[in-house]
Amino acid sequence: MLAKNKFNEQCITPGQIDLITNARAFFRRFSGWIRAYIVSRYTGVGTPEEIFGRIYLETSNFGDMIRFTLGFNDAIGFTQRMNQIISGLRDIIDTQLAGNSQGVQEGVNRLYQSADDTASFLASINPYFNEAEWKNLLRTYMQYNLETANLFSSGQYNKEIDLVDRITDLTDQMGYSFAQSINDYITSGLQTNPTQEGVQCVTLEQVNEIYRIRTIWFDLTNWTRNYMLSKFKGIGDENDVHARLQQVPAEFINALRQFFGDLPIFESYQQALNEYVNLIDSLTTAMMEGNTDEVNRTVKQLYRNADERAAAFSSLNPTYWSQSEAQTRLYNNIRTTIDEAFSFSTGDYARNLDIYSALLDQAESLSDDISGGLIGYLNDQRIRSL
Repeated sequence: MLAKNKFNEQCITPGQIDLITNARAFFRRFSGWIRAYIVSRYTGVGTPEEIFGRIYLETSNFGDMIRFTLGFNDAIGFTQRMNQIISGLRDIIDTQLAGNSQGVQEGVNRLYQSADDTASFLASINPYFNEAEWKNLLRTYMQYNLETANLFSSGQYNKEIDLVDRITDLTDQMGYSFAQSINDYITSGLQTNPTQEGVQCVTLEQVNEIYRIRTIWFDLTNWTRNYMLSKFKGIGDENDVHARLQQVPAEFINALRQFFGDLPIFESYQQALNEYVNLIDSLTTAMMEGNTDEVNRTVKQLYRNADERAAAFSSLNPTYWSQSEAQTRLYNNIRTTIDEAFSFSTGDYARNLDIYSALLDQAESLSDDISGGLIGYLNDQRIRSL
């Protein structure tokens, strides 16, 4: 009889960690583009057709990744069903904007049926996908997106911040559940010995700690974008979104403290991160006022701030995190973020979408670097304790 090897909470391997983080990253990116599409449809920011194409690209890329474990046909089947779901969401928005309330309800019914069909399909290709669980996850995700569309339709932006956080939590749950089901499928019947000498592994609690730390870049990317939307386009209450953006550094430092302990460097590191958020505020304000001198002054401060953040970050784990490499990554991120602000200020939304895509790619790359260093740190600690 085959043994079902779920993630062993005391020993999750680097390969399994990659599976978890890649799945979570897909649902994060997918969700980001879904929101960008909804924003575009109701506010005119960007070209909806181009954004819709980028959502398709995300599902295709994820399909390419999972086809090595699910097989080509089943991976294609999954991406087709995810694309059917987003097509259903697009149809609902079409009918809502046309004022067809009956069509909206019919579209909602079809959308939930597509979610159920996707859950059934997953269960049919992999017995470790729980059909009832995935029906609930997908239906809840669709419900949240419909709520987002309704908020933008009615202009009730004040309620959207909490909804974005709920969507983020849900997509993390979806990513973990997806990864666990794939892991169960490919490891069933394998006899493993987590205590075997030389096996590198971390606990489930540590995996979640690592994930909380590495998501800083996705959170910073998305909440910075949301803040720029509130400032340049009036989409959302500027003060409320700014307050939510300010929470990101605090959440990051708290996660680092959970991992490394309460080190003295964290106080100055959080100050540098808080300053970064304030500098983004100063940059966007100067751009809106057309104050070139202030823009140039703020840009210089942003690069000086990047030096401080790179030094603080690399000091946490100098064996794995190079200060010069951290500086290079942060400089690239600053240049791209400045371009994003400029594209918003000039209304160049086609360019803006390319920039958002680049920022998501940077977030994923930076997250991978963080994750690798944290895993290496844990392994060093384990070896020292032997």
